[in-house]
Amino acid sequence: MKTVLVDTNIVLWTFDGGADFVEALQEVAPGFDVAIPKCVISELEKLGSRESKAALKYCEKMNIIDIGSGYADEMLLNVSAKGYVIATNDKQLLDKLAERELTAIRIRGKKRLMATGSESL
Repeated sequence: MKTVLVDTNIVLWTFDGGADFVEALQEVAPGFDVAIPKCVISELEKLGSRESKAALKYCEKMNIIDIGSGYADEMLLNVSAKGYVIATNDKQLLDKLAERELTAIRIRGKKRLMATGSESL
C-alpha cells in the first residue's frame, strides 16, 4: 500500500483554520496510508506554539515512522524517491519534487488539498 508522508506545514494547517489534514488526504489520495515522520514530530516539538502542541497531541495516535534525522524537508525529499508521496506546502520542496517528476500533495484554498505532478494518485 502507498503511503503519504506529511510535512510540518500540512499538520499545522489543521490547527490554523484549515481542514483536518487526514480527512483531506483521504479525499485526494483514497486508499493511501498517512504517516508522520519523526523529524516532523521533532519540528513540532521545537516550535512550542499553541498550534504545534495541539498538533503533537493529535499526531500521537497516528502512524509515526523514522525516515532519518535532520531537516525534515531534506529527509522527505530523500524518501520521496522510494515511492512515498509527500504532502507539503513548502514551495522549495514542491519545486524539487516537481524537478524529479514526483507526485506531491499541497494545499489548495483554505479547506482542500490537491495532487501535483505527473503521476496520478
